[in-house]
Amino acid sequence: MPKNSLQGHSTDTGWRIIRQINTELGSGGNFCARYEVQSPCGEKIGFMKAMDLAGGGSLREIQEKINTYIFEQDILELCKGKKMTRVVTPIEVGQIRCNNFPAEYNTVYYAIFDMAQGDLRSTHLNCEKQNKDWEAIFRGLHHAAIGIQQLHNEEIAHQDIKPSNILAFNPKSFKVSDLGRVVDKKGVSPFREYLFPGDQGYKPIEMFYGITMFEFTDRLSCDMYMIGSLIYHMIEEVQIGYATLQEADELHSRVRTLSFNEALPFLVTAFNRKMESFKKVCTNLFGEKAADAIYTTVKEMCHPNPKQRGNRKYNNEYAIFSMEKYISKLSQTIALIKLEKK
Repeated sequence: MPKNSLQGHSTDTGWRIIRQINTELGSGGNFCARYEVQSPCGEKIGFMKAMDLAGGGSLREIQEKINTYIFEQDILELCKGKKMTRVVTPIEVGQIRCNNFPAEYNTVYYAIFDMAQGDLRSTHLNCEKQNKDWEAIFRGLHHAAIGIQQLHNEEIAHQDIKPSNILAFNPKSFKVSDLGRVVDKKGVSPFREYLFPGDQGYKPIEMFYGITMFEFTDRLSCDMYMIGSLIYHMIEEVQIGYATLQEADELHSRVRTLSFNEALPFLVTAFNRKMESFKKVCTNLFGEKAADAIYTTVKEMCHPNPKQRGNRKYNNEYAIFSMEKYISKLSQTIALIKLEKK
C-alpha cells in the first residue's frame, strides 16, 4: 500500500521520511502507517502518521475511512488552536504522492508530530517496581489528567486512555496522544454510537456487563474511570476493573454471569477490598499522606457504581466529573513524593 512505501520520500515542505516504525497497533488497527521523519534543515526528528485509501473495500468502507480521518484532523486542529498544552497536536499536516501506485490510490495523507522519548507503558510500567521513577510517573499521570480536562473543557471525551497513549517528551513533560477515537458532545464523531470506542481491555467495569451509556456525561465518567485505573495500573500493574472482577469471583462464583445490578453489591465489596490493599501498598511506597491522596483519587474515580463515581459534593454532572480536584491531588502527591525522597 502507498502508506507503507514512503521511506526515502520527502514532503513538499522538505520533511524527509527516514524509516517506518513498527508500533503496537492498538485500537486503531492498521489504519495508519508510522514513520520517523527529519525536518528540512535536519535539526529535528519527528513522527509521522500516514493514511491512504488503497484496499479500502466498498465505497461505504472508503467513506468511513475518510470521515474518520477528517474528523481526527479537525479535532487536532481544534486542540492546536486552543493551545492544549497537554495534548499532542501536529506540527504539520499534508499529503504526498507515491507515483508507483495507480493514480486513484497514490495519495497519502499525513500528519507530523514531535517525536516522543517514550510513553508510560514502555518507560515506566514495564520496569521493576523498586526501580521505578515515581516522581516522573506521577508527573505523567498529573499531565494526563490536565490533558483530559483540556479536552473536556472543549466538550471532547478521549475514550482511549491507556499507558501507551501518555507520551513522554522529556522527564518533565508528558502529553495525551491518539485522538482517533474521541467522542464529541455535538455528535459529529464517527464513534458516537459506539458503547466504548477505545481498547476494550481498559473499559469501565460496568461495560463488562453490557451497560449502555451514550450521554456525554457518561463519556466523561468513562474518561475519569480510565484515568483512575491508569493510576492504579502504574502501581499494581493491573487495571482496577480486572482486579475487582477477580476479587468478586471469590465472593460469587458466577458474578460475571449476573446482571450488573445483581453483581453490583459483590463488585463494591470486592472494590473496597482491593482499595484497602492498594492503600497499604501506597503507604509502603510513598508514606501516609501521599497514600491518602492517591487512595482518595482512585476510589472516587473508579467506583464500580457509576452513580457514586467522581466528586459527589456537587450536584451538577459536569462538576462531578471535572478533573480539577484530582489534578490538585496528583500535584500534591508529586510534592509529597519529593519530600519523601529527601
